[in-house]
Amino acid sequence: MKLYQSSASPNSRRVRIFLAEKGISMPLVPVDLGAKEQFSDAYAAINPRRVVPVLVLDDGTAIGEVPVILRYLEEVFPEPPLFGATPQARARAAMWERRVELEGFAAAMEAVRYAAPFPPLPDEVAPKTLGVTINFRYEIVSGLPNKPSTTTTKPSAPTP
Repeated sequence: MKLYQSSASPNSRRVRIFLAEKGISMPLVPVDLGAKEQFSDAYAAINPRRVVPVLVLDDGTAIGEVPVILRYLEEVFPEPPLFGATPQARARAAMWERRVELEGFAAAMEAVRYAAPFPPLPDEVAPKTLGVTINFRYEIVSGLPNKPSTTTTKPSAPTP
């Protein structure tokens, strides 16, 4: 197994902390987000979503999304049990993980994201994701108090 990650990525850090707590050692493959390496064709072949982190198994299977990576590692390396040893403990851990993600991490991420103008997407990504990204961002921003005036009208999705 190896973990494609970025030292600047909070999501990558979550997985690295989990690996450390479990005592799991594996190769860490750096992805340079500043150089937009995640948008390269080589990285897109590993993770079509073009985000970090991604856990790549020995058979080439790529697993993305932090909660899924952590659950996989917990199953493969059950000791020490970081999500709890009983069904009740695991349910409580999952509940708190979700609350922190929704009420903490996501809120902080959106505050940072909307504190500045939307960055342009690289040309090779924009045609595939622009409409979804714009509409998702509009839905988030439209629910915020004191939203920027640039988001007062719903943008239209690009034509294919």
